[in-house]
Amino acid sequence: MPKSLKLERCLPSTSSASGLLLPDHHVENDPIIQKILEFKASECKLSRHEKLVKLSTKSSCQVSTCQCSGWRGRRDNRMMSSTCTKSGCSHPLSSHVSHLESAKDEQLNTLLGLIIDLDNLSVTVNKDLKKPNIERNYVQEDTYSAVYHELRSFVYPGSCITLDKLFGTPPFENPNIVKALMNFNMYKFGHDSSQLKIALKISKFLTKHFDLWKWISPKELPHCKTFQHRKNYEFYYQRYLVFCLLPKYLHSIAPSFKMSLIFGQDILKYTLKAFRMHLTDWCHASAPKLSNHRKHFYMSYLPKYLNLLEEEVYAVHSPIWDLHFKDSDLKKIILTESLDSGLDETKETEHRDRRKKDKHPNEDMSMKPNEKHSIEDALSEDKIIDILKNVQSGPITYSKEFGLETGPRGHQARTEEEHGIIRFVVIGNSLDSRVEKSTMLWLMQLRNLFRTQLPRMPVRYITRLVFDTKHKTLALLKDGVPIGGICFCPFVSQGFTEIVFCAVKVDQQENGYGTQLMNHLKDYHIKHNILNFLTYADKLAIEYFKKQGFSQDVRISKKIHQEYIKHYQGAILMHCELNPKIIYTQLTSVIRIQKEIVKSLVEEKHMKIERHYPGLTCFLDGVRMVTIESIPGVMDTGWTPSTRATRNSRVTEETTDIDVLAKHLKKVLQFVKNNALSEPFLNPVDKKVPGYYELIKYPMDLSTIGKRLASGYYVTRKLFIADMRRMFSNCKTFNPEDSYWANCAVELERLFQIKMKEMGLWDY
Repeated sequence: MPKSLKLERCLPSTSSASGLLLPDHHVENDPIIQKILEFKASECKLSRHEKLVKLSTKSSCQVSTCQCSGWRGRRDNRMMSSTCTKSGCSHPLSSHVSHLESAKDEQLNTLLGLIIDLDNLSVTVNKDLKKPNIERNYVQEDTYSAVYHELRSFVYPGSCITLDKLFGTPPFENPNIVKALMNFNMYKFGHDSSQLKIALKISKFLTKHFDLWKWISPKELPHCKTFQHRKNYEFYYQRYLVFCLLPKYLHSIAPSFKMSLIFGQDILKYTLKAFRMHLTDWCHASAPKLSNHRKHFYMSYLPKYLNLLEEEVYAVHSPIWDLHFKDSDLKKIILTESLDSGLDETKETEHRDRRKKDKHPNEDMSMKPNEKHSIEDALSEDKIIDILKNVQSGPITYSKEFGLETGPRGHQARTEEEHGIIRFVVIGNSLDSRVEKSTMLWLMQLRNLFRTQLPRMPVRYITRLVFDTKHKTLALLKDGVPIGGICFCPFVSQGFTEIVFCAVKVDQQENGYGTQLMNHLKDYHIKHNILNFLTYADKLAIEYFKKQGFSQDVRISKKIHQEYIKHYQGAILMHCELNPKIIYTQLTSVIRIQKEIVKSLVEEKHMKIERHYPGLTCFLDGVRMVTIESIPGVMDTGWTPSTRATRNSRVTEETTDIDVLAKHLKKVLQFVKNNALSEPFLNPVDKKVPGYYELIKYPMDLSTIGKRLASGYYVTRKLFIADMRRMFSNCKTFNPEDSYWANCAVELERLFQIKMKEMGLWDY
């Protein structure tokens, strides 16, 4: 290899140490880039014969029966007649460059640049392989190796180099980060032109530095708690290396893309917190060199902007990711929440004070189980009847109750159902009895609806299930035409139903039909004594099912459902358990009535509390101390004096008698240790386990807890519970969700809580 090519590092590292923000002139003044360009310029000045010799090292032998991938020979003998020394070849150098003899000098220079890029890539990979395992970036190594082998296939004149086959075609997310920031600016600051100008400057500053920022390697990414999370980030990280970082140094690849233009929502969720940390470090490091105006800009406006941005990025549904976000939507936005959420300190303070003022006075107050009272005890029967009359006869003002102008989810659909505009029917195919024509027509229309809304599902598969006699479909009819439906398969003997397809027409999804559909399905199954739903939800449907009461925590044994339901790749199994005491189609109405009753109870209690008592005069007579409960009015508020902690008091009361507490905690610890599931937690994790102590910053195990207990560290039970929880949490964080160790942690934590409750040490 030529001496000038032996750089200290041919390509930059992407470890956390190099993840800091770069100066604005980074690309122009990068010494690695400058050195590569200088070397390429010098190589282009070589004679045609010397260029062909260099190209032959990466050119395959043109003899049809030979599989040699590049010529190798003595350095002092590089004539066209020199034979290749690789085993199985022995052909002359001319056989490796015969396809290049008619190429123009311009084409040879282009191919020569590709050869230099391949050498740089090879040197970088070999240097990384020699590093200690703890310092190696395996994702980067695999990506660079894949790029190297792909580029080797383009060493011929007129080749069009592309890496889309391996890594896809940019852009990868839509809307991109730039579009999302513009939507965010209009959403939060569109009502105030002065604040909008500041926001636009900040967003320009953020995109500029984000495009220069080097991503953190997947194993060092903070807030990466699950295995799936890390794998998803690795997928995008490879694309960042290939389309954003490598093209700056390997000029044979297509021009470098800006990260803010090809990535969007997922990447911003993964990297925003890490990027913000580096941005804050850069601001503090640059503060001495900045003017007072720019320093105020970075230290005052930037943190507020990022706080608001984080809320939207990590929100379940945010309009900033809407491709059709328009300025015409601002009127609706201004009338709701955006008017009070700006960068101006005065408005922000007023908004915060107003939220505190509007907060329910008893919102943060928690009652112990033995202090709870029923509504019947607090209000008389006549009072409850009066409240119900007022609620049922008065106007519905959902904006006060639910914080929404249009009412709770499903309210419009429920109103239309009461007026006969829509209706819900359960239909299905049958081989035993005659099926009406209208039913078959509805099934065909629902088939077409599912086909449109679920484009990834094969049409034959949808048709087979919709018309299958074991499956039923709950259809939502409007003007006699299905506009939504849920196809399901009940397994009565197993006690659950599988939801197969669920869809509502796109132009009807904002009317709450999806919620009302699911509520009718729940009531239908409660009547038939089936109290469990299972379904596989893809990425787009997870949030909908969560709102309907579904959870990824499946509480049904696999033995019950595994052999019955259909399993899908790329989807998540979700479970919903029904409460037979609830009428789900009337749930929001019942909650509204309950809120009115509680509101009346609070008002009545408030009237009693708001009484004035004369001040105490006993101190004038020489009394120096009184008990709190003897002060007039204190007991009327509902306050009760707490009992003093003694040896005979309940153990959960925090006590100064450490010996009594230690005695009980020792029994719990011994119970946990004696369980067969505790084997992975008995001793600290071996330091040889790769990546454990990088991901887990605060390790914990049963032996450490035992030592702390013996030394008197646990002066309260909360310290003991915190260490036990940390131990289980560490295990679930490091190991995949369905692994043996994670399952041990879940089950042992459950047994630990049961034992704590038996000992009277748990009141969470």
